[in-house]
Order: sequence, then C-alpha cells, then structure tokens
Amino acid sequence: MIEAVTFDLWNTIFENKSYSKNRIEFLEQYFTKKKQIITKSSIQVCYNKVFNYLEMNKAQEDFQHVYTEKIIIRMLKCLDIELARNEIKEIVTSMEQEMLKSPPMLKEGVIDTLKQLSQKYKIGLISNTGITPGKVIREVMEQYDILRYFQITVFSDEIGYNKPKHIIFQKTLEVLECKPENSIHIGDLLDTDVKGAKNYGMLSIWFNDMNEKRDDDIISDFEVRKMIDVLNIINNLDYTKKI
Repeated sequence: MIEAVTFDLWNTIFENKSYSKNRIEFLEQYFTKKKQIITKSSIQVCYNKVFNYLEMNKAQEDFQHVYTEKIIIRMLKCLDIELARNEIKEIVTSMEQEMLKSPPMLKEGVIDTLKQLSQKYKIGLISNTGITPGKVIREVMEQYDILRYFQITVFSDEIGYNKPKHIIFQKTLEVLECKPENSIHIGDLLDTDVKGAKNYGMLSIWFNDMNEKRDDDIISDFEVRKMIDVLNIINNLDYTKKI
C-alpha cells in the first residue's frame, strides 16, 4: 500500500530554466565595478569549464553536493582574480538569489496533482540543487502556493549529497515515517531519480513529458507523459494491493 509520494523538482514540478546568462552578466558587472577588466567571453569560458569539471567528477566525489562558494572560488582561480572573503560571499548570495527575479514556470498539471494526492498521501520533495539553494527554492514554492502540500522538502545542499545517493531518499522517508516499499518517487531523470529510488527500494515513475529515449540499463516501474496521469497509477496501485 502506498503511503508516501515523493517528487523531483526540476523538469518535474518546475520547468527547467537556466540562469547562467544572468549570472555571467552579473559577474561582468561586478568585476567592472571592482575595476577588474574581465571580458564576458572569459567569464563564459571559465563558467563552462568549472561546471563541466564538476559534472565529470560527480560520481568520483561519491555524489557529494558542491556548494556555490566552491564553484565561485574555482571560477576566480580560472580568471586569475583574487577577492576578499566578504566579496566572495557577496557574489555567492547574489548568484544564489537570481531565481527570485524570474521564477521558473510550474509544469502543467502539477497543482491539481499535488492537491489530489495530498488528500490521501504524505508528500515529499527530493531535489538536487545547483547554485540555487533549497531556501530560495522554498520561497518560490511559497509564491506558487504549493509548499503547503509538502510535509518535507529535502535539498542536496542541506543534506550534503545528491541523488542517486541513498541518504537523500532515506532522510525524506524517515521524516515521512514511511518504508521504501510503501512509497513511490516521481522524477524526470533515469540516472538520479529512477535509479536512486529503485536502489533504495522505492517504486518509481519516470516523468517523461519530453518523450526521451529509454535507457535499457535503468528501467522505471511506470512512465507518464502528463503529470496528472500519476494519479491513476498510484490509485490503481492502492486498489491492486487491497484486493
């Protein structure tokens, strides 16, 4: 019997939205104010280099979350710029809050799905974060009036690890007081959401609204194109268990 439903955030609850361009423009303006003559193209090169490095080394670092300050320090080293600690903190804060200026849109059907599921199940959010931390994401969720549907929101910057690391799923279900076999996770990425949930003993729904090609090495229990279709799957699971 399903007792808890957990969701991924990006491209599941929220539409994917990149803030890289805004952050690069901010850095260019910041360095100009500090009399550091750095071209936008140089910032772009270092920005991409740092993020490419982090992506390539995620698995080797045991899925540890990489904090914004570390990203900024690597970028400054690439640009051969030295800043005081308070200046680095200033950059970190500005870059982390960029999302508040232009929040991403909600995926179609999210509000109706959350509203109906919350009447019967415990609801959790399990999200990896990049530069935007959980505290900022919660503000945006509050603006959309969907934070109230979640009993727990767990972000990698607060746990210290990214999906598919089991601890991020474990912490969520501990708060929800639910066993893995009585829970189901919904997300758009096979290698983080589906793999992580299944490895921890949860059922999984692949939210594939972009009609991506299936990875035969990672197979979800269910697949949907529309968020609202999640309701039928979960309700049918409960009905099957009862009879």
